Amino acid sequence: MANNIELIGIQSNKIDKQESQMIRRIIDAHSKSQTKEEIIENQMIGLKFSLNNYLNDSIDTKIIEAGKFLNDILSIYNIKKNKFAKYIGLSEPNLHALIKGRRKINNEIARKLELIFDIDAQAWLYIETKNDIKKFNKKNKISDDDYSIQELVA
Repeated sequence: MANNIELIGIQSNKIDKQESQMIRRIIDAHSKSQTKEEIIENQMIGLKFSLNNYLNDSIDTKIIEAGKFLNDILSIYNIKKNKFAKYIGLSEPNLHALIKGRRKINNEIARKLELIFDIDAQAWLYIETKNDIKKFNKKNKISDDDYSIQELVA
């Protein structure tokens, strides 16, 4: 069984139902022994991993607004939106618009998020830029065949 545990995520189809249930019980037991701080830290690691994956994914993937990541962080820390909005100097409607993607994270907000949550300000701004490009590409069908250096220098 030890060999199969090492293969989780690689060849998990080789684990039978009984072994899978045993692994689930081990994970559940470990989770219950974690402190609140450890749980938050692990959730933040997962969120940072998701954010990084989004930034590195193809430009053709589904749009995830930067505000969704922020909303997830607020949930992880159990921070009330009205308290957070006041803390960073935003009105509640503006924070709500930011979370829904109707307002963008600007340089000032990105820097505040960096200081509070230890997520680089550039990452927040990269998400906004990537989403702008995705939205532009969706509305404007510019083909790879339309523009090329070979055609330009010919």
